[in-house]
Amino acid sequence: MVEVELQYDASKSVSHWDADGIVATSATATLYAPNGSTVEAPTVTLPTLSTTATAASTTTILTLVSVTGIVRGDHLRITTAGIDYVVEALNVNGTAKTVTLTAALPVTPSNGDVVKSLKMTATVAAVGSAAIGDGYRLAWVYTDGTNPRQVGYAVSVVRWPWVQPCSAADVREIVAEIGGGNRAETWCADVALRVDDMIRGKVMQTGRRPSLYLSSALFSNVARSGIRYELAKRGICLGGQVYEAQRELRFAFDDELATVITGLQTYDSDADGAIAGAESKPILFTIQASR
Repeated sequence: MVEVELQYDASKSVSHWDADGIVATSATATLYAPNGSTVEAPTVTLPTLSTTATAASTTTILTLVSVTGIVRGDHLRITTAGIDYVVEALNVNGTAKTVTLTAALPVTPSNGDVVKSLKMTATVAAVGSAAIGDGYRLAWVYTDGTNPRQVGYAVSVVRWPWVQPCSAADVREIVAEIGGGNRAETWCADVALRVDDMIRGKVMQTGRRPSLYLSSALFSNVARSGIRYELAKRGICLGGQVYEAQRELRFAFDDELATVITGLQTYDSDADGAIAGAESKPILFTIQASR
């Protein structure tokens, strides 16, 4: 679920990288209102980082001439044997000048292979409380001089930004509890992200917006149930009865979610910043399930 949330009273840095490895030489970013009018067009900072690999590189660790400007999570393009590969930085070691990758390359880079950053960034200014709502669009238009691209992101202007209710650390804790062994940080982070997407998607199915809850921390227990459910879907559970665990943990996840959604004083349905009247009363909530 790719959606950008802009807090109405704060500026926000937004970014985009091209999945095909296009290094933009010119780019614009435009925020459009639901009616199609332009809200603002912030200045885009183009990717300029360029370095080269050394002979010490492997398929999983790039040893570079310089790692200045590279941070964890950055997406890079490395060109080896005339083929472009897009990689993501898992860890950056400034002393050793190495970048550990989230996934291995199919070939070992050669000495002198060019590595470039793909990330474009822009800062969207605060838009004011009158703009709170959904249906906005952030459009990136860019080119490397040969290949034009246009990508759009759904945008909501919110009073309270949604914060992911679980993290890789939470996943590691539960994996340890059920004897799931040691898991890579990126693997744990992926589980946490999928659980977050699952929660947000389920909330939106009810006709509610996740960002209108007073705090995403309300969903912390839902997230823990979601982690166990996601792990079961990956074959990791207590007792080894995977299919039974998947069914029971799905019910547990739905129950925890229903507890939050039907609770009192948690949801600002009219986005006015206050919980009052009908908003402080429980709602009817139905989840379809079968045994």
